[in-house]
Order: sequence, then structure tokens, then C-alpha cells
Amino acid sequence: MTVVVAVLGLILLVVIHELGHMLTAKALGVRVTEFGVGFGPALFKKRFGKTIYSFRIILLGGFAKMAGMNDDSTGPDTYPAKKPWRRALIILAGPLANILAAVVIFAGISMFAGVITGAKTEVESVEPGTLAAKSGIEKGDKLVSIDGESIKTWDGFKSAVVEKKPGDEISVGVRRDGSTKEFSGKLSASPDQPKQAMVGVQPQVVREYYGPIEATGMAVQQCVRFTGAIATGVAKLVTGELDLYDNVTGPVGIASVGGTAVQGGFFLFLLALISLNLALFNLLPILPLDGGHLFFIAAEKVIGRPVSAETMGKVAALGMALVLMLFAFAMYADLSKLLTGQSFIPQ
Repeated sequence: MTVVVAVLGLILLVVIHELGHMLTAKALGVRVTEFGVGFGPALFKKRFGKTIYSFRIILLGGFAKMAGMNDDSTGPDTYPAKKPWRRALIILAGPLANILAAVVIFAGISMFAGVITGAKTEVESVEPGTLAAKSGIEKGDKLVSIDGESIKTWDGFKSAVVEKKPGDEISVGVRRDGSTKEFSGKLSASPDQPKQAMVGVQPQVVREYYGPIEATGMAVQQCVRFTGAIATGVAKLVTGELDLYDNVTGPVGIASVGGTAVQGGFFLFLLALISLNLALFNLLPILPLDGGHLFFIAAEKVIGRPVSAETMGKVAALGMALVLMLFAFAMYADLSKLLTGQSFIPQ
């Protein structure tokens, strides 16, 4: 069920992207002949006004088909008939819709879920099979010492544990019902980092909630910061500083990580990141991506006439081949990691 929720979230981002194109096109007088979710044979079709709305069998994308863009339609309500700046706005509206979605999600998290600003020494949960669970530490206990040394903060607790190794014997002092109790045992190994020791407790976190204006400002800052990080990552992939296999994830990996995110309670945050990635990916100057269309609109302004359909067709064919190669490699990487048990998230 968690994977289903993740897939539905991804479909929602695609719908938001294509809605950006469609609504802007209609607002600027371009006839949208079909708005589709997915590709392949249609499972559902319904006409409303001049637009057919369809739901198709392969849920790996979507489209807003505009009159004259990929057909021989002519007339004042077609895409080619509009001035370059209008066409640019229509194309740019898709990525902008995803960026806006990311801002809204980030702001919503800050307003309603709150931002974690710290952690208390009170135990929120105990992980099964660990020292804490075996020795009897319970939710609500307040951590007060490690091996007799007093601790005042969660960071102090972590610092004391990080010096230990899995298998080391330690004693943990807690405050419960007004009295202090000591619990001893062997430290467990962290499942993610086998050489790192863990007691097996999660702290109560401190959350801060923000109003709409402050939350929106913070969301914009997050988008700017993550955009920089994504651009840096792409640059490192191009230069070979980062391994493509380890750092590229396709639909299978995204669905898997999304399912984990649903269980872990950070799916909305992940959804915002994916929405931002989707926007930036589409802005790459490669046809048939939005960035490719924007590039040729800019070229049209420079040379004073539209680029020939033949030239655009050749460039689009090359771009489509590159996109399909990347997609095929991402699918290969996903399935390989799935079969070998490798994490989809780079360590």
C-alpha cells in the first residue's frame, strides 16, 4: 500500500506539470485537443468542451496536446500561431507548476508538521532487538547518564555512544517516575552502518511551527538551496566525480524510496524534492523536454524566423534517443539494485 501511495504521488506531480501547460495554453488562446495522464492505450476518455481528457495504461508521464504543436492544425488558436513570448510562457508553465508545488509542500510542512529544531533526552521509542529493548528501557524514560557520566542533552548522549563499538558493555541511567534506574547490556550495531554502535532509542523531537508568510519564505529558500545542490550533483555526474550507476534512480527506485518515505513519515518532503527535480530536469535544453522548446524559441528570436521543422525533428529525434537511453540505464540500475539488495539511496 505504501508503494501505491508513492506512485499516486508521482502521478500527481506529472498531472500538476501538465496542468501548468494546459491552463496557461488555454489562458493564452491555444486550443488544447487532449490532456492525458500516462501513455499507451486509453483506459478512459471524456470530452469536456474542446478538450479530450484521457487516462492511459502506462503511468509513466502525461501530456497536454496543443493544436498545431505536433499536427497540421492551422488557425489563430494553434500553438505555432502565437507570438514567441506566449509560447515561451506556455512551455515554462509546466516546470514553474512543479516549482510552485514544491514551495507549497515545503511551506505546508513548516506550517502543519513543524520543523525539527532539536531533540530532548526523553525516549520517544525503543527499537526491538537492541540493548534498550533487551534491558528494559521504556518510552518516556529520561536519559541521564552513560557509564555513570552525567548527560544533559541528546547531542551529549550521542557523543558518548559514538565513542563505543558494537558489542561493548555499557550502562545507561534513566529517570523514571522520579527515581533513577540503571540498565546495562551490549551495544547493538546500526543496521545502516555496521561499525557504528547504537543503544536503540529514539528521542522526543522539538518542533517549531511557522505562519504562512514565514513558511513560504523558508520554502523558497529551501528550493533555492536544493536547486544548487542538484546542479552541483549533475555537474559531478558529467565530470565523473560521482558514479552514474550509484546516483541515478528510475521509476522502480523512486517508488521503492517513496514507499519507505511513506512509512517513515517524510513522504511529503520527498515529494517536494521530486517535484523540484522534475522541474529542473525538464528545463534541460534538450528536445523533447521543455528546455529544448525554450531553446528553439530563443533561437527564433535571435535569427528572426522559426527554426525549420526538419531541423527541429532531427534534434528532437536525437534528444529523444538520449532521454530513452538515460531511462533505460536508470531502469537497469533500479532492477540491478533490487536484485542485489543494494540501497537506492547513495551512502
